[in-house]
Amino acid sequence: MAHDEHYVYLYRTKTGTPKYVGYGRDGERPLEHPGASHNDKFRAFLDGSDYSIEIAGPFRDREEGLNVESVLISALAPEFNIAPGNSKRFRPLGVPDAYAQRPSLPPLSLSDIGRKTGGALIVYLAAGDFLSDGRRKFSMANPLDDDVLSNIRGRWDVERHRDEWLADLESSPQVLVGVHGPKVQHRFIVGATPIDSKRWFEEELRAPDIRRRWFIPLLDPLELDACHLRGRRISGASFGQFSWMLHKWIDGDGVVRHPVSRDLAVDS
Repeated sequence: MAHDEHYVYLYRTKTGTPKYVGYGRDGERPLEHPGASHNDKFRAFLDGSDYSIEIAGPFRDREEGLNVESVLISALAPEFNIAPGNSKRFRPLGVPDAYAQRPSLPPLSLSDIGRKTGGALIVYLAAGDFLSDGRRKFSMANPLDDDVLSNIRGRWDVERHRDEWLADLESSPQVLVGVHGPKVQHRFIVGATPIDSKRWFEEELRAPDIRRRWFIPLLDPLELDACHLRGRRISGASFGQFSWMLHKWIDGDGVVRHPVSRDLAVDS
């Protein structure tokens, strides 16, 4: 067997339970574990159990082999893999690695978000490839920060709130929260960033090609995890089909200020 033919191997019990995933530079590597493993629990398993060894490959190079190893460890959670692997692994759809544990937390209600943020403007990001002005839409498979910011900051139909927000900047929304997910029960927060409420409705924020639409003024430096919201699931975030139904205003007391109950539409 030639060296540098990058393989990934899998130890299973005779009943099929995955126990260990490893990477090796030749097909003999799996046979070295019984006498050489530094993992005491794994070595005890090898000494006293009836098991099978499966192998995949050869892979293109070391990087590809380690990617496969890491993905399998994250998917199978074998008992004797102490480290998670040092390459790509499964993560919750739409959530960067740094926030991979957030979706397992209890979902937040609209009121929760209002109180946590001191008032929130929650906007819905629809699926697709590109927005009408050429901006790339948010991708759940590859949730890039630049795409998140580009999508959540505009262009939103918030003209109706202009007089009220300008009259009392402190009670206007303080955090912009972007929400994504095709079904209400599967929606999550893709990003949350503080709003520069002193700049509401400055002329440079007006959308040039659609009346009544505005970009949201954001504080600099920009951040996407305000109030530790990025990646959290959200409950009750239903939106309608018209432009004025694609955002919600929740005040700092957790009260839904827009849309009011009589205006709520069936979720799109």
